[in-house]
Amino acid sequence: MARNPLHQTSFKTRWWSLLINPAYIARRGLEQSISTYVRKLNLSGSGTWLDVGCGSKPYESLFNVESYIGMDVEESGHPAEAKRYDILYDGTTFPIESSSMDGVICTQVLEHARLPETLISEIARVLKPGGLLILTAPFFWPEHEQPHDFTRFSSFGLCNILESRGFTIVDYRKTSGSIEAIAQAFSAYAINNLSLRFPGWNRLITLLLCAPIQVVGMFLQRILPDKGDLFLDSAILASKPKERA
Repeated sequence: MARNPLHQTSFKTRWWSLLINPAYIARRGLEQSISTYVRKLNLSGSGTWLDVGCGSKPYESLFNVESYIGMDVEESGHPAEAKRYDILYDGTTFPIESSSMDGVICTQVLEHARLPETLISEIARVLKPGGLLILTAPFFWPEHEQPHDFTRFSSFGLCNILESRGFTIVDYRKTSGSIEAIAQAFSAYAINNLSLRFPGWNRLITLLLCAPIQVVGMFLQRILPDKGDLFLDSAILASKPKERA
């Protein structure tokens, strides 16, 4: 299957990357949410964190920790050369000791799990009591990494999965507003349906079509009413309860 141009985009979200990134709104929302959580945790160079479904480890630089471990499956929608995992797992059971991790980050992975509840249970198992989880998952997003794309999550459904596995929700946020989500959808349509195997063509589409669409969407988001029911992704900071004395 041909690679989807929307999902070859950069994770960088400096203002200028809007000109070259058709998924800028989505990437910006995720990075801002994850960065906010990491700052809130005030990590001080200690602890071990596990990146579940790490891919290229795009958020590793945000974590001031003693050890940052990437884990991924061998076969997925991402090319093998784009992965930087330290641990390979079978997609079901983590090859990691129980209660050994201070924190886990799992971003845009849950939709690719055939059994998302099992993945959350494994995260809970490897976390120490009082350990922390930063999780993101999509609500409104095109199918991607086909055929490894199985689920979308409402805010209520995602919180329910976590709470049913014993987690306490510390903070929940939506990574975009409704108008931004619509603009991102138009941008995704353009790059997915108007792309050609012609040198420089996709960059031209991004610059002349995707970038203006996203700029207009971000502007209108600031001035139009929004009930917040349509959004791109959920971001959650959750904790595993401490053991009782």
